[in-house]
Amino acid sequence: MTTDAAVEYHPLDPHTLLDPYPVYASLRATGAPVWNQKLDSWVLTSYRDCRQVLLDHENFAADWRRAGETVPDPALDVHTIDPPDHTAIYGVLAGSLRDMASDGLAARTRDHIAAMLDARPAGPFNAITEFTEPLARWFIPEAIGVPPFDLTTVRPMAEAITQAMDSGLNPAAREPGVAAQRQLAAMIEDWVTGMDAGHPIRELVANAMANGVPRHIAMNSLRTLVVNGFTAVPASLGNALNVLAGDASLLADQLGSPEAIDRAPHEFFRYEAPIQGTTRLAVRDIEFNGVQVRRGQGMLMLFAAANRDPEQFDAPDTVRLDRWPNHHLTFGYGAHACTGSLLAHLLLRELLTVLVERGTTLKPAGPAVHKKLATVRTLAELPLEFSK
Repeated sequence: MTTDAAVEYHPLDPHTLLDPYPVYASLRATGAPVWNQKLDSWVLTSYRDCRQVLLDHENFAADWRRAGETVPDPALDVHTIDPPDHTAIYGVLAGSLRDMASDGLAARTRDHIAAMLDARPAGPFNAITEFTEPLARWFIPEAIGVPPFDLTTVRPMAEAITQAMDSGLNPAAREPGVAAQRQLAAMIEDWVTGMDAGHPIRELVANAMANGVPRHIAMNSLRTLVVNGFTAVPASLGNALNVLAGDASLLADQLGSPEAIDRAPHEFFRYEAPIQGTTRLAVRDIEFNGVQVRRGQGMLMLFAAANRDPEQFDAPDTVRLDRWPNHHLTFGYGAHACTGSLLAHLLLRELLTVLVERGTTLKPAGPAVHKKLATVRTLAELPLEFSK
């Protein structure tokens, strides 16, 4: 069992929160998965290993029940069940989200971003609390057709669910997260019940059930889209703005065409993954890349590390907005590739479009501060100035 490098991996260590990539590189340099006792998991950092586990749902389960774990019903959704049960809900969601990611949504999003920028007074501000988070929390309801978020109600639920993503490090966060999942699912049930016949969300649920998907799994899968408005979506916006503020040439010189702008979000997603990784459980004892994995052991795939693997990406620590093709793992790969990535891409693309059209420059106005989270890499503070 390879353990020496894993001793150095402490996801919530202040130095790791600031810059996890040297740690990831050290882990990857071992050439094999490393065991982390605190996480009770093998830590995978190479692109090859992460992709292999993502593609092998026969041996490595997103549905932890297949490895002997108990999973409460509120935690069962498109991300936590496996083929063949997973196939129907994934197909229905993917089809609905393709329809939602329309030219009309793109136009409304550009208009909303422009209005936010017009209303922005001159001077430094926290781009997270005053721009990216409000933008994401407008965008998700607008995109999927649910009522605007009542933040006094939805934010505490989403924060509890986000904290529960780190329950391997903080087991006390698990039960509040499950309780919040139940609350949010009930709220979404009320939304769907009150929608007119023919509403896209009602149609999504009906189509899922017609294809054999239990209603609670369809509703829980809708919940994941709502939670994205508090996790991956605002995180990806803040991370991108942080990169742009650090290198003015990116906006000025590398986004000169619609094609370049359409491709650029993928490089931001690769360079600073909003979701650092996810865990599968081994369904059976198996040898994997030189280590013996036992049934029930975790396989923690650090997408953020895989995205900086020099065996897959040239100059992986450099932002190249023209990098193409860009087969990053930020939104997973294979059967469980995140359907919500379509919306995340659209939102960041339209933000870049507006910034370029206006000739906006971003200037740092203080140090960026990350939230103390391991799974979601997101900023609490990003002091910036926008100017033309």
